[in-house]
Amino acid sequence: MYFFVNDYNSICYPEILDCLKENMDEFNIGYGFDYHSDKAKALIRKALADDSVDIHFLPGGTSANIIGASCGMRQQDSILALATGHIKGHEAGSIEATGIKVELCYADSGKLSRKILENEIGKFDTEFTTMPKKVYISNTTELGEVYSKAELMDIYDFCKAHDMYLFIDGARIAAALASDKCDYTMKDLTKMCDIFYLGGTKVGFLFGEALVIVNDDLKKDVLKLIKQKGAMLAKGFISGLMWERVFSEEGFYLKGSRHAYLMAKLLAEGLEKKGYRLNPAFESNQIFLDLDHDKLKLWQNLAKFEIVDSFDTCHRIRLVTTFRTKKSDVEGFLEEIE
Repeated sequence: MYFFVNDYNSICYPEILDCLKENMDEFNIGYGFDYHSDKAKALIRKALADDSVDIHFLPGGTSANIIGASCGMRQQDSILALATGHIKGHEAGSIEATGIKVELCYADSGKLSRKILENEIGKFDTEFTTMPKKVYISNTTELGEVYSKAELMDIYDFCKAHDMYLFIDGARIAAALASDKCDYTMKDLTKMCDIFYLGGTKVGFLFGEALVIVNDDLKKDVLKLIKQKGAMLAKGFISGLMWERVFSEEGFYLKGSRHAYLMAKLLAEGLEKKGYRLNPAFESNQIFLDLDHDKLKLWQNLAKFEIVDSFDTCHRIRLVTTFRTKKSDVEGFLEEIE
């Protein structure tokens, strides 16, 4: 049985486990104030080429989205996001539970754009509406698309022009950076938004994300917010050890995501040769396509994958590759499907 369900289906890189074992006998200060967390933050700042950012290690994507969406916000403020955005349909209302309303925008793809924002912003100019203060996007998108540098800068420029903040959900930012479609590097990230996070859970870590706060206006009292929302780990040094290990080796953070991209590319090209139409077009480690009822049953006997939507005549499925996906698995799957 082949496994293409998601990119957080295995424990972690062996190197991370080795690192934890090597430091098993240590005693550390709690709550992220330890040496390893400090060293990891310094290494990340170096990789980002920005010493001014604040970095906070969080348990997972939901906590990162809660803190990222709510920091620096007032009760009358709101955050603009696509209807397909992760914070809208996949966080159990956790953003709204902070008192921040998610106002929806609509697009034909998984990408938000400056044009969409310009069309929407005028709807909030009366006292009867919320005050949009942040824009939320994810990179890669929920549909596996990769934002270009120009697209990101257009959105960021819009935010600055309207006294808003841009928050980038980076659970799969490594997948974006590892894609051939990407025209920027880690050193560009802090120049294109106010706050974002580097994903760990979906790129080979045991768990965790690294929230990076660029804008000084959003840095105040974030530690208190993290504690209040249940996102502060008493054993924060475990996160510190993982991030220190990964960023102490040049290229390690993107290594697994690049492998996942190459395996997805092999899979996408193989599917297209067999006549399958990918929707949207392949850009990262998430592949989407439609199968009729009979094909779906046949594929389910061969592989594990997610059905993301169902229609009268077909089902939309998602295939995801990871740092552990083997070339032989991709080739074997392609040989067995019709």
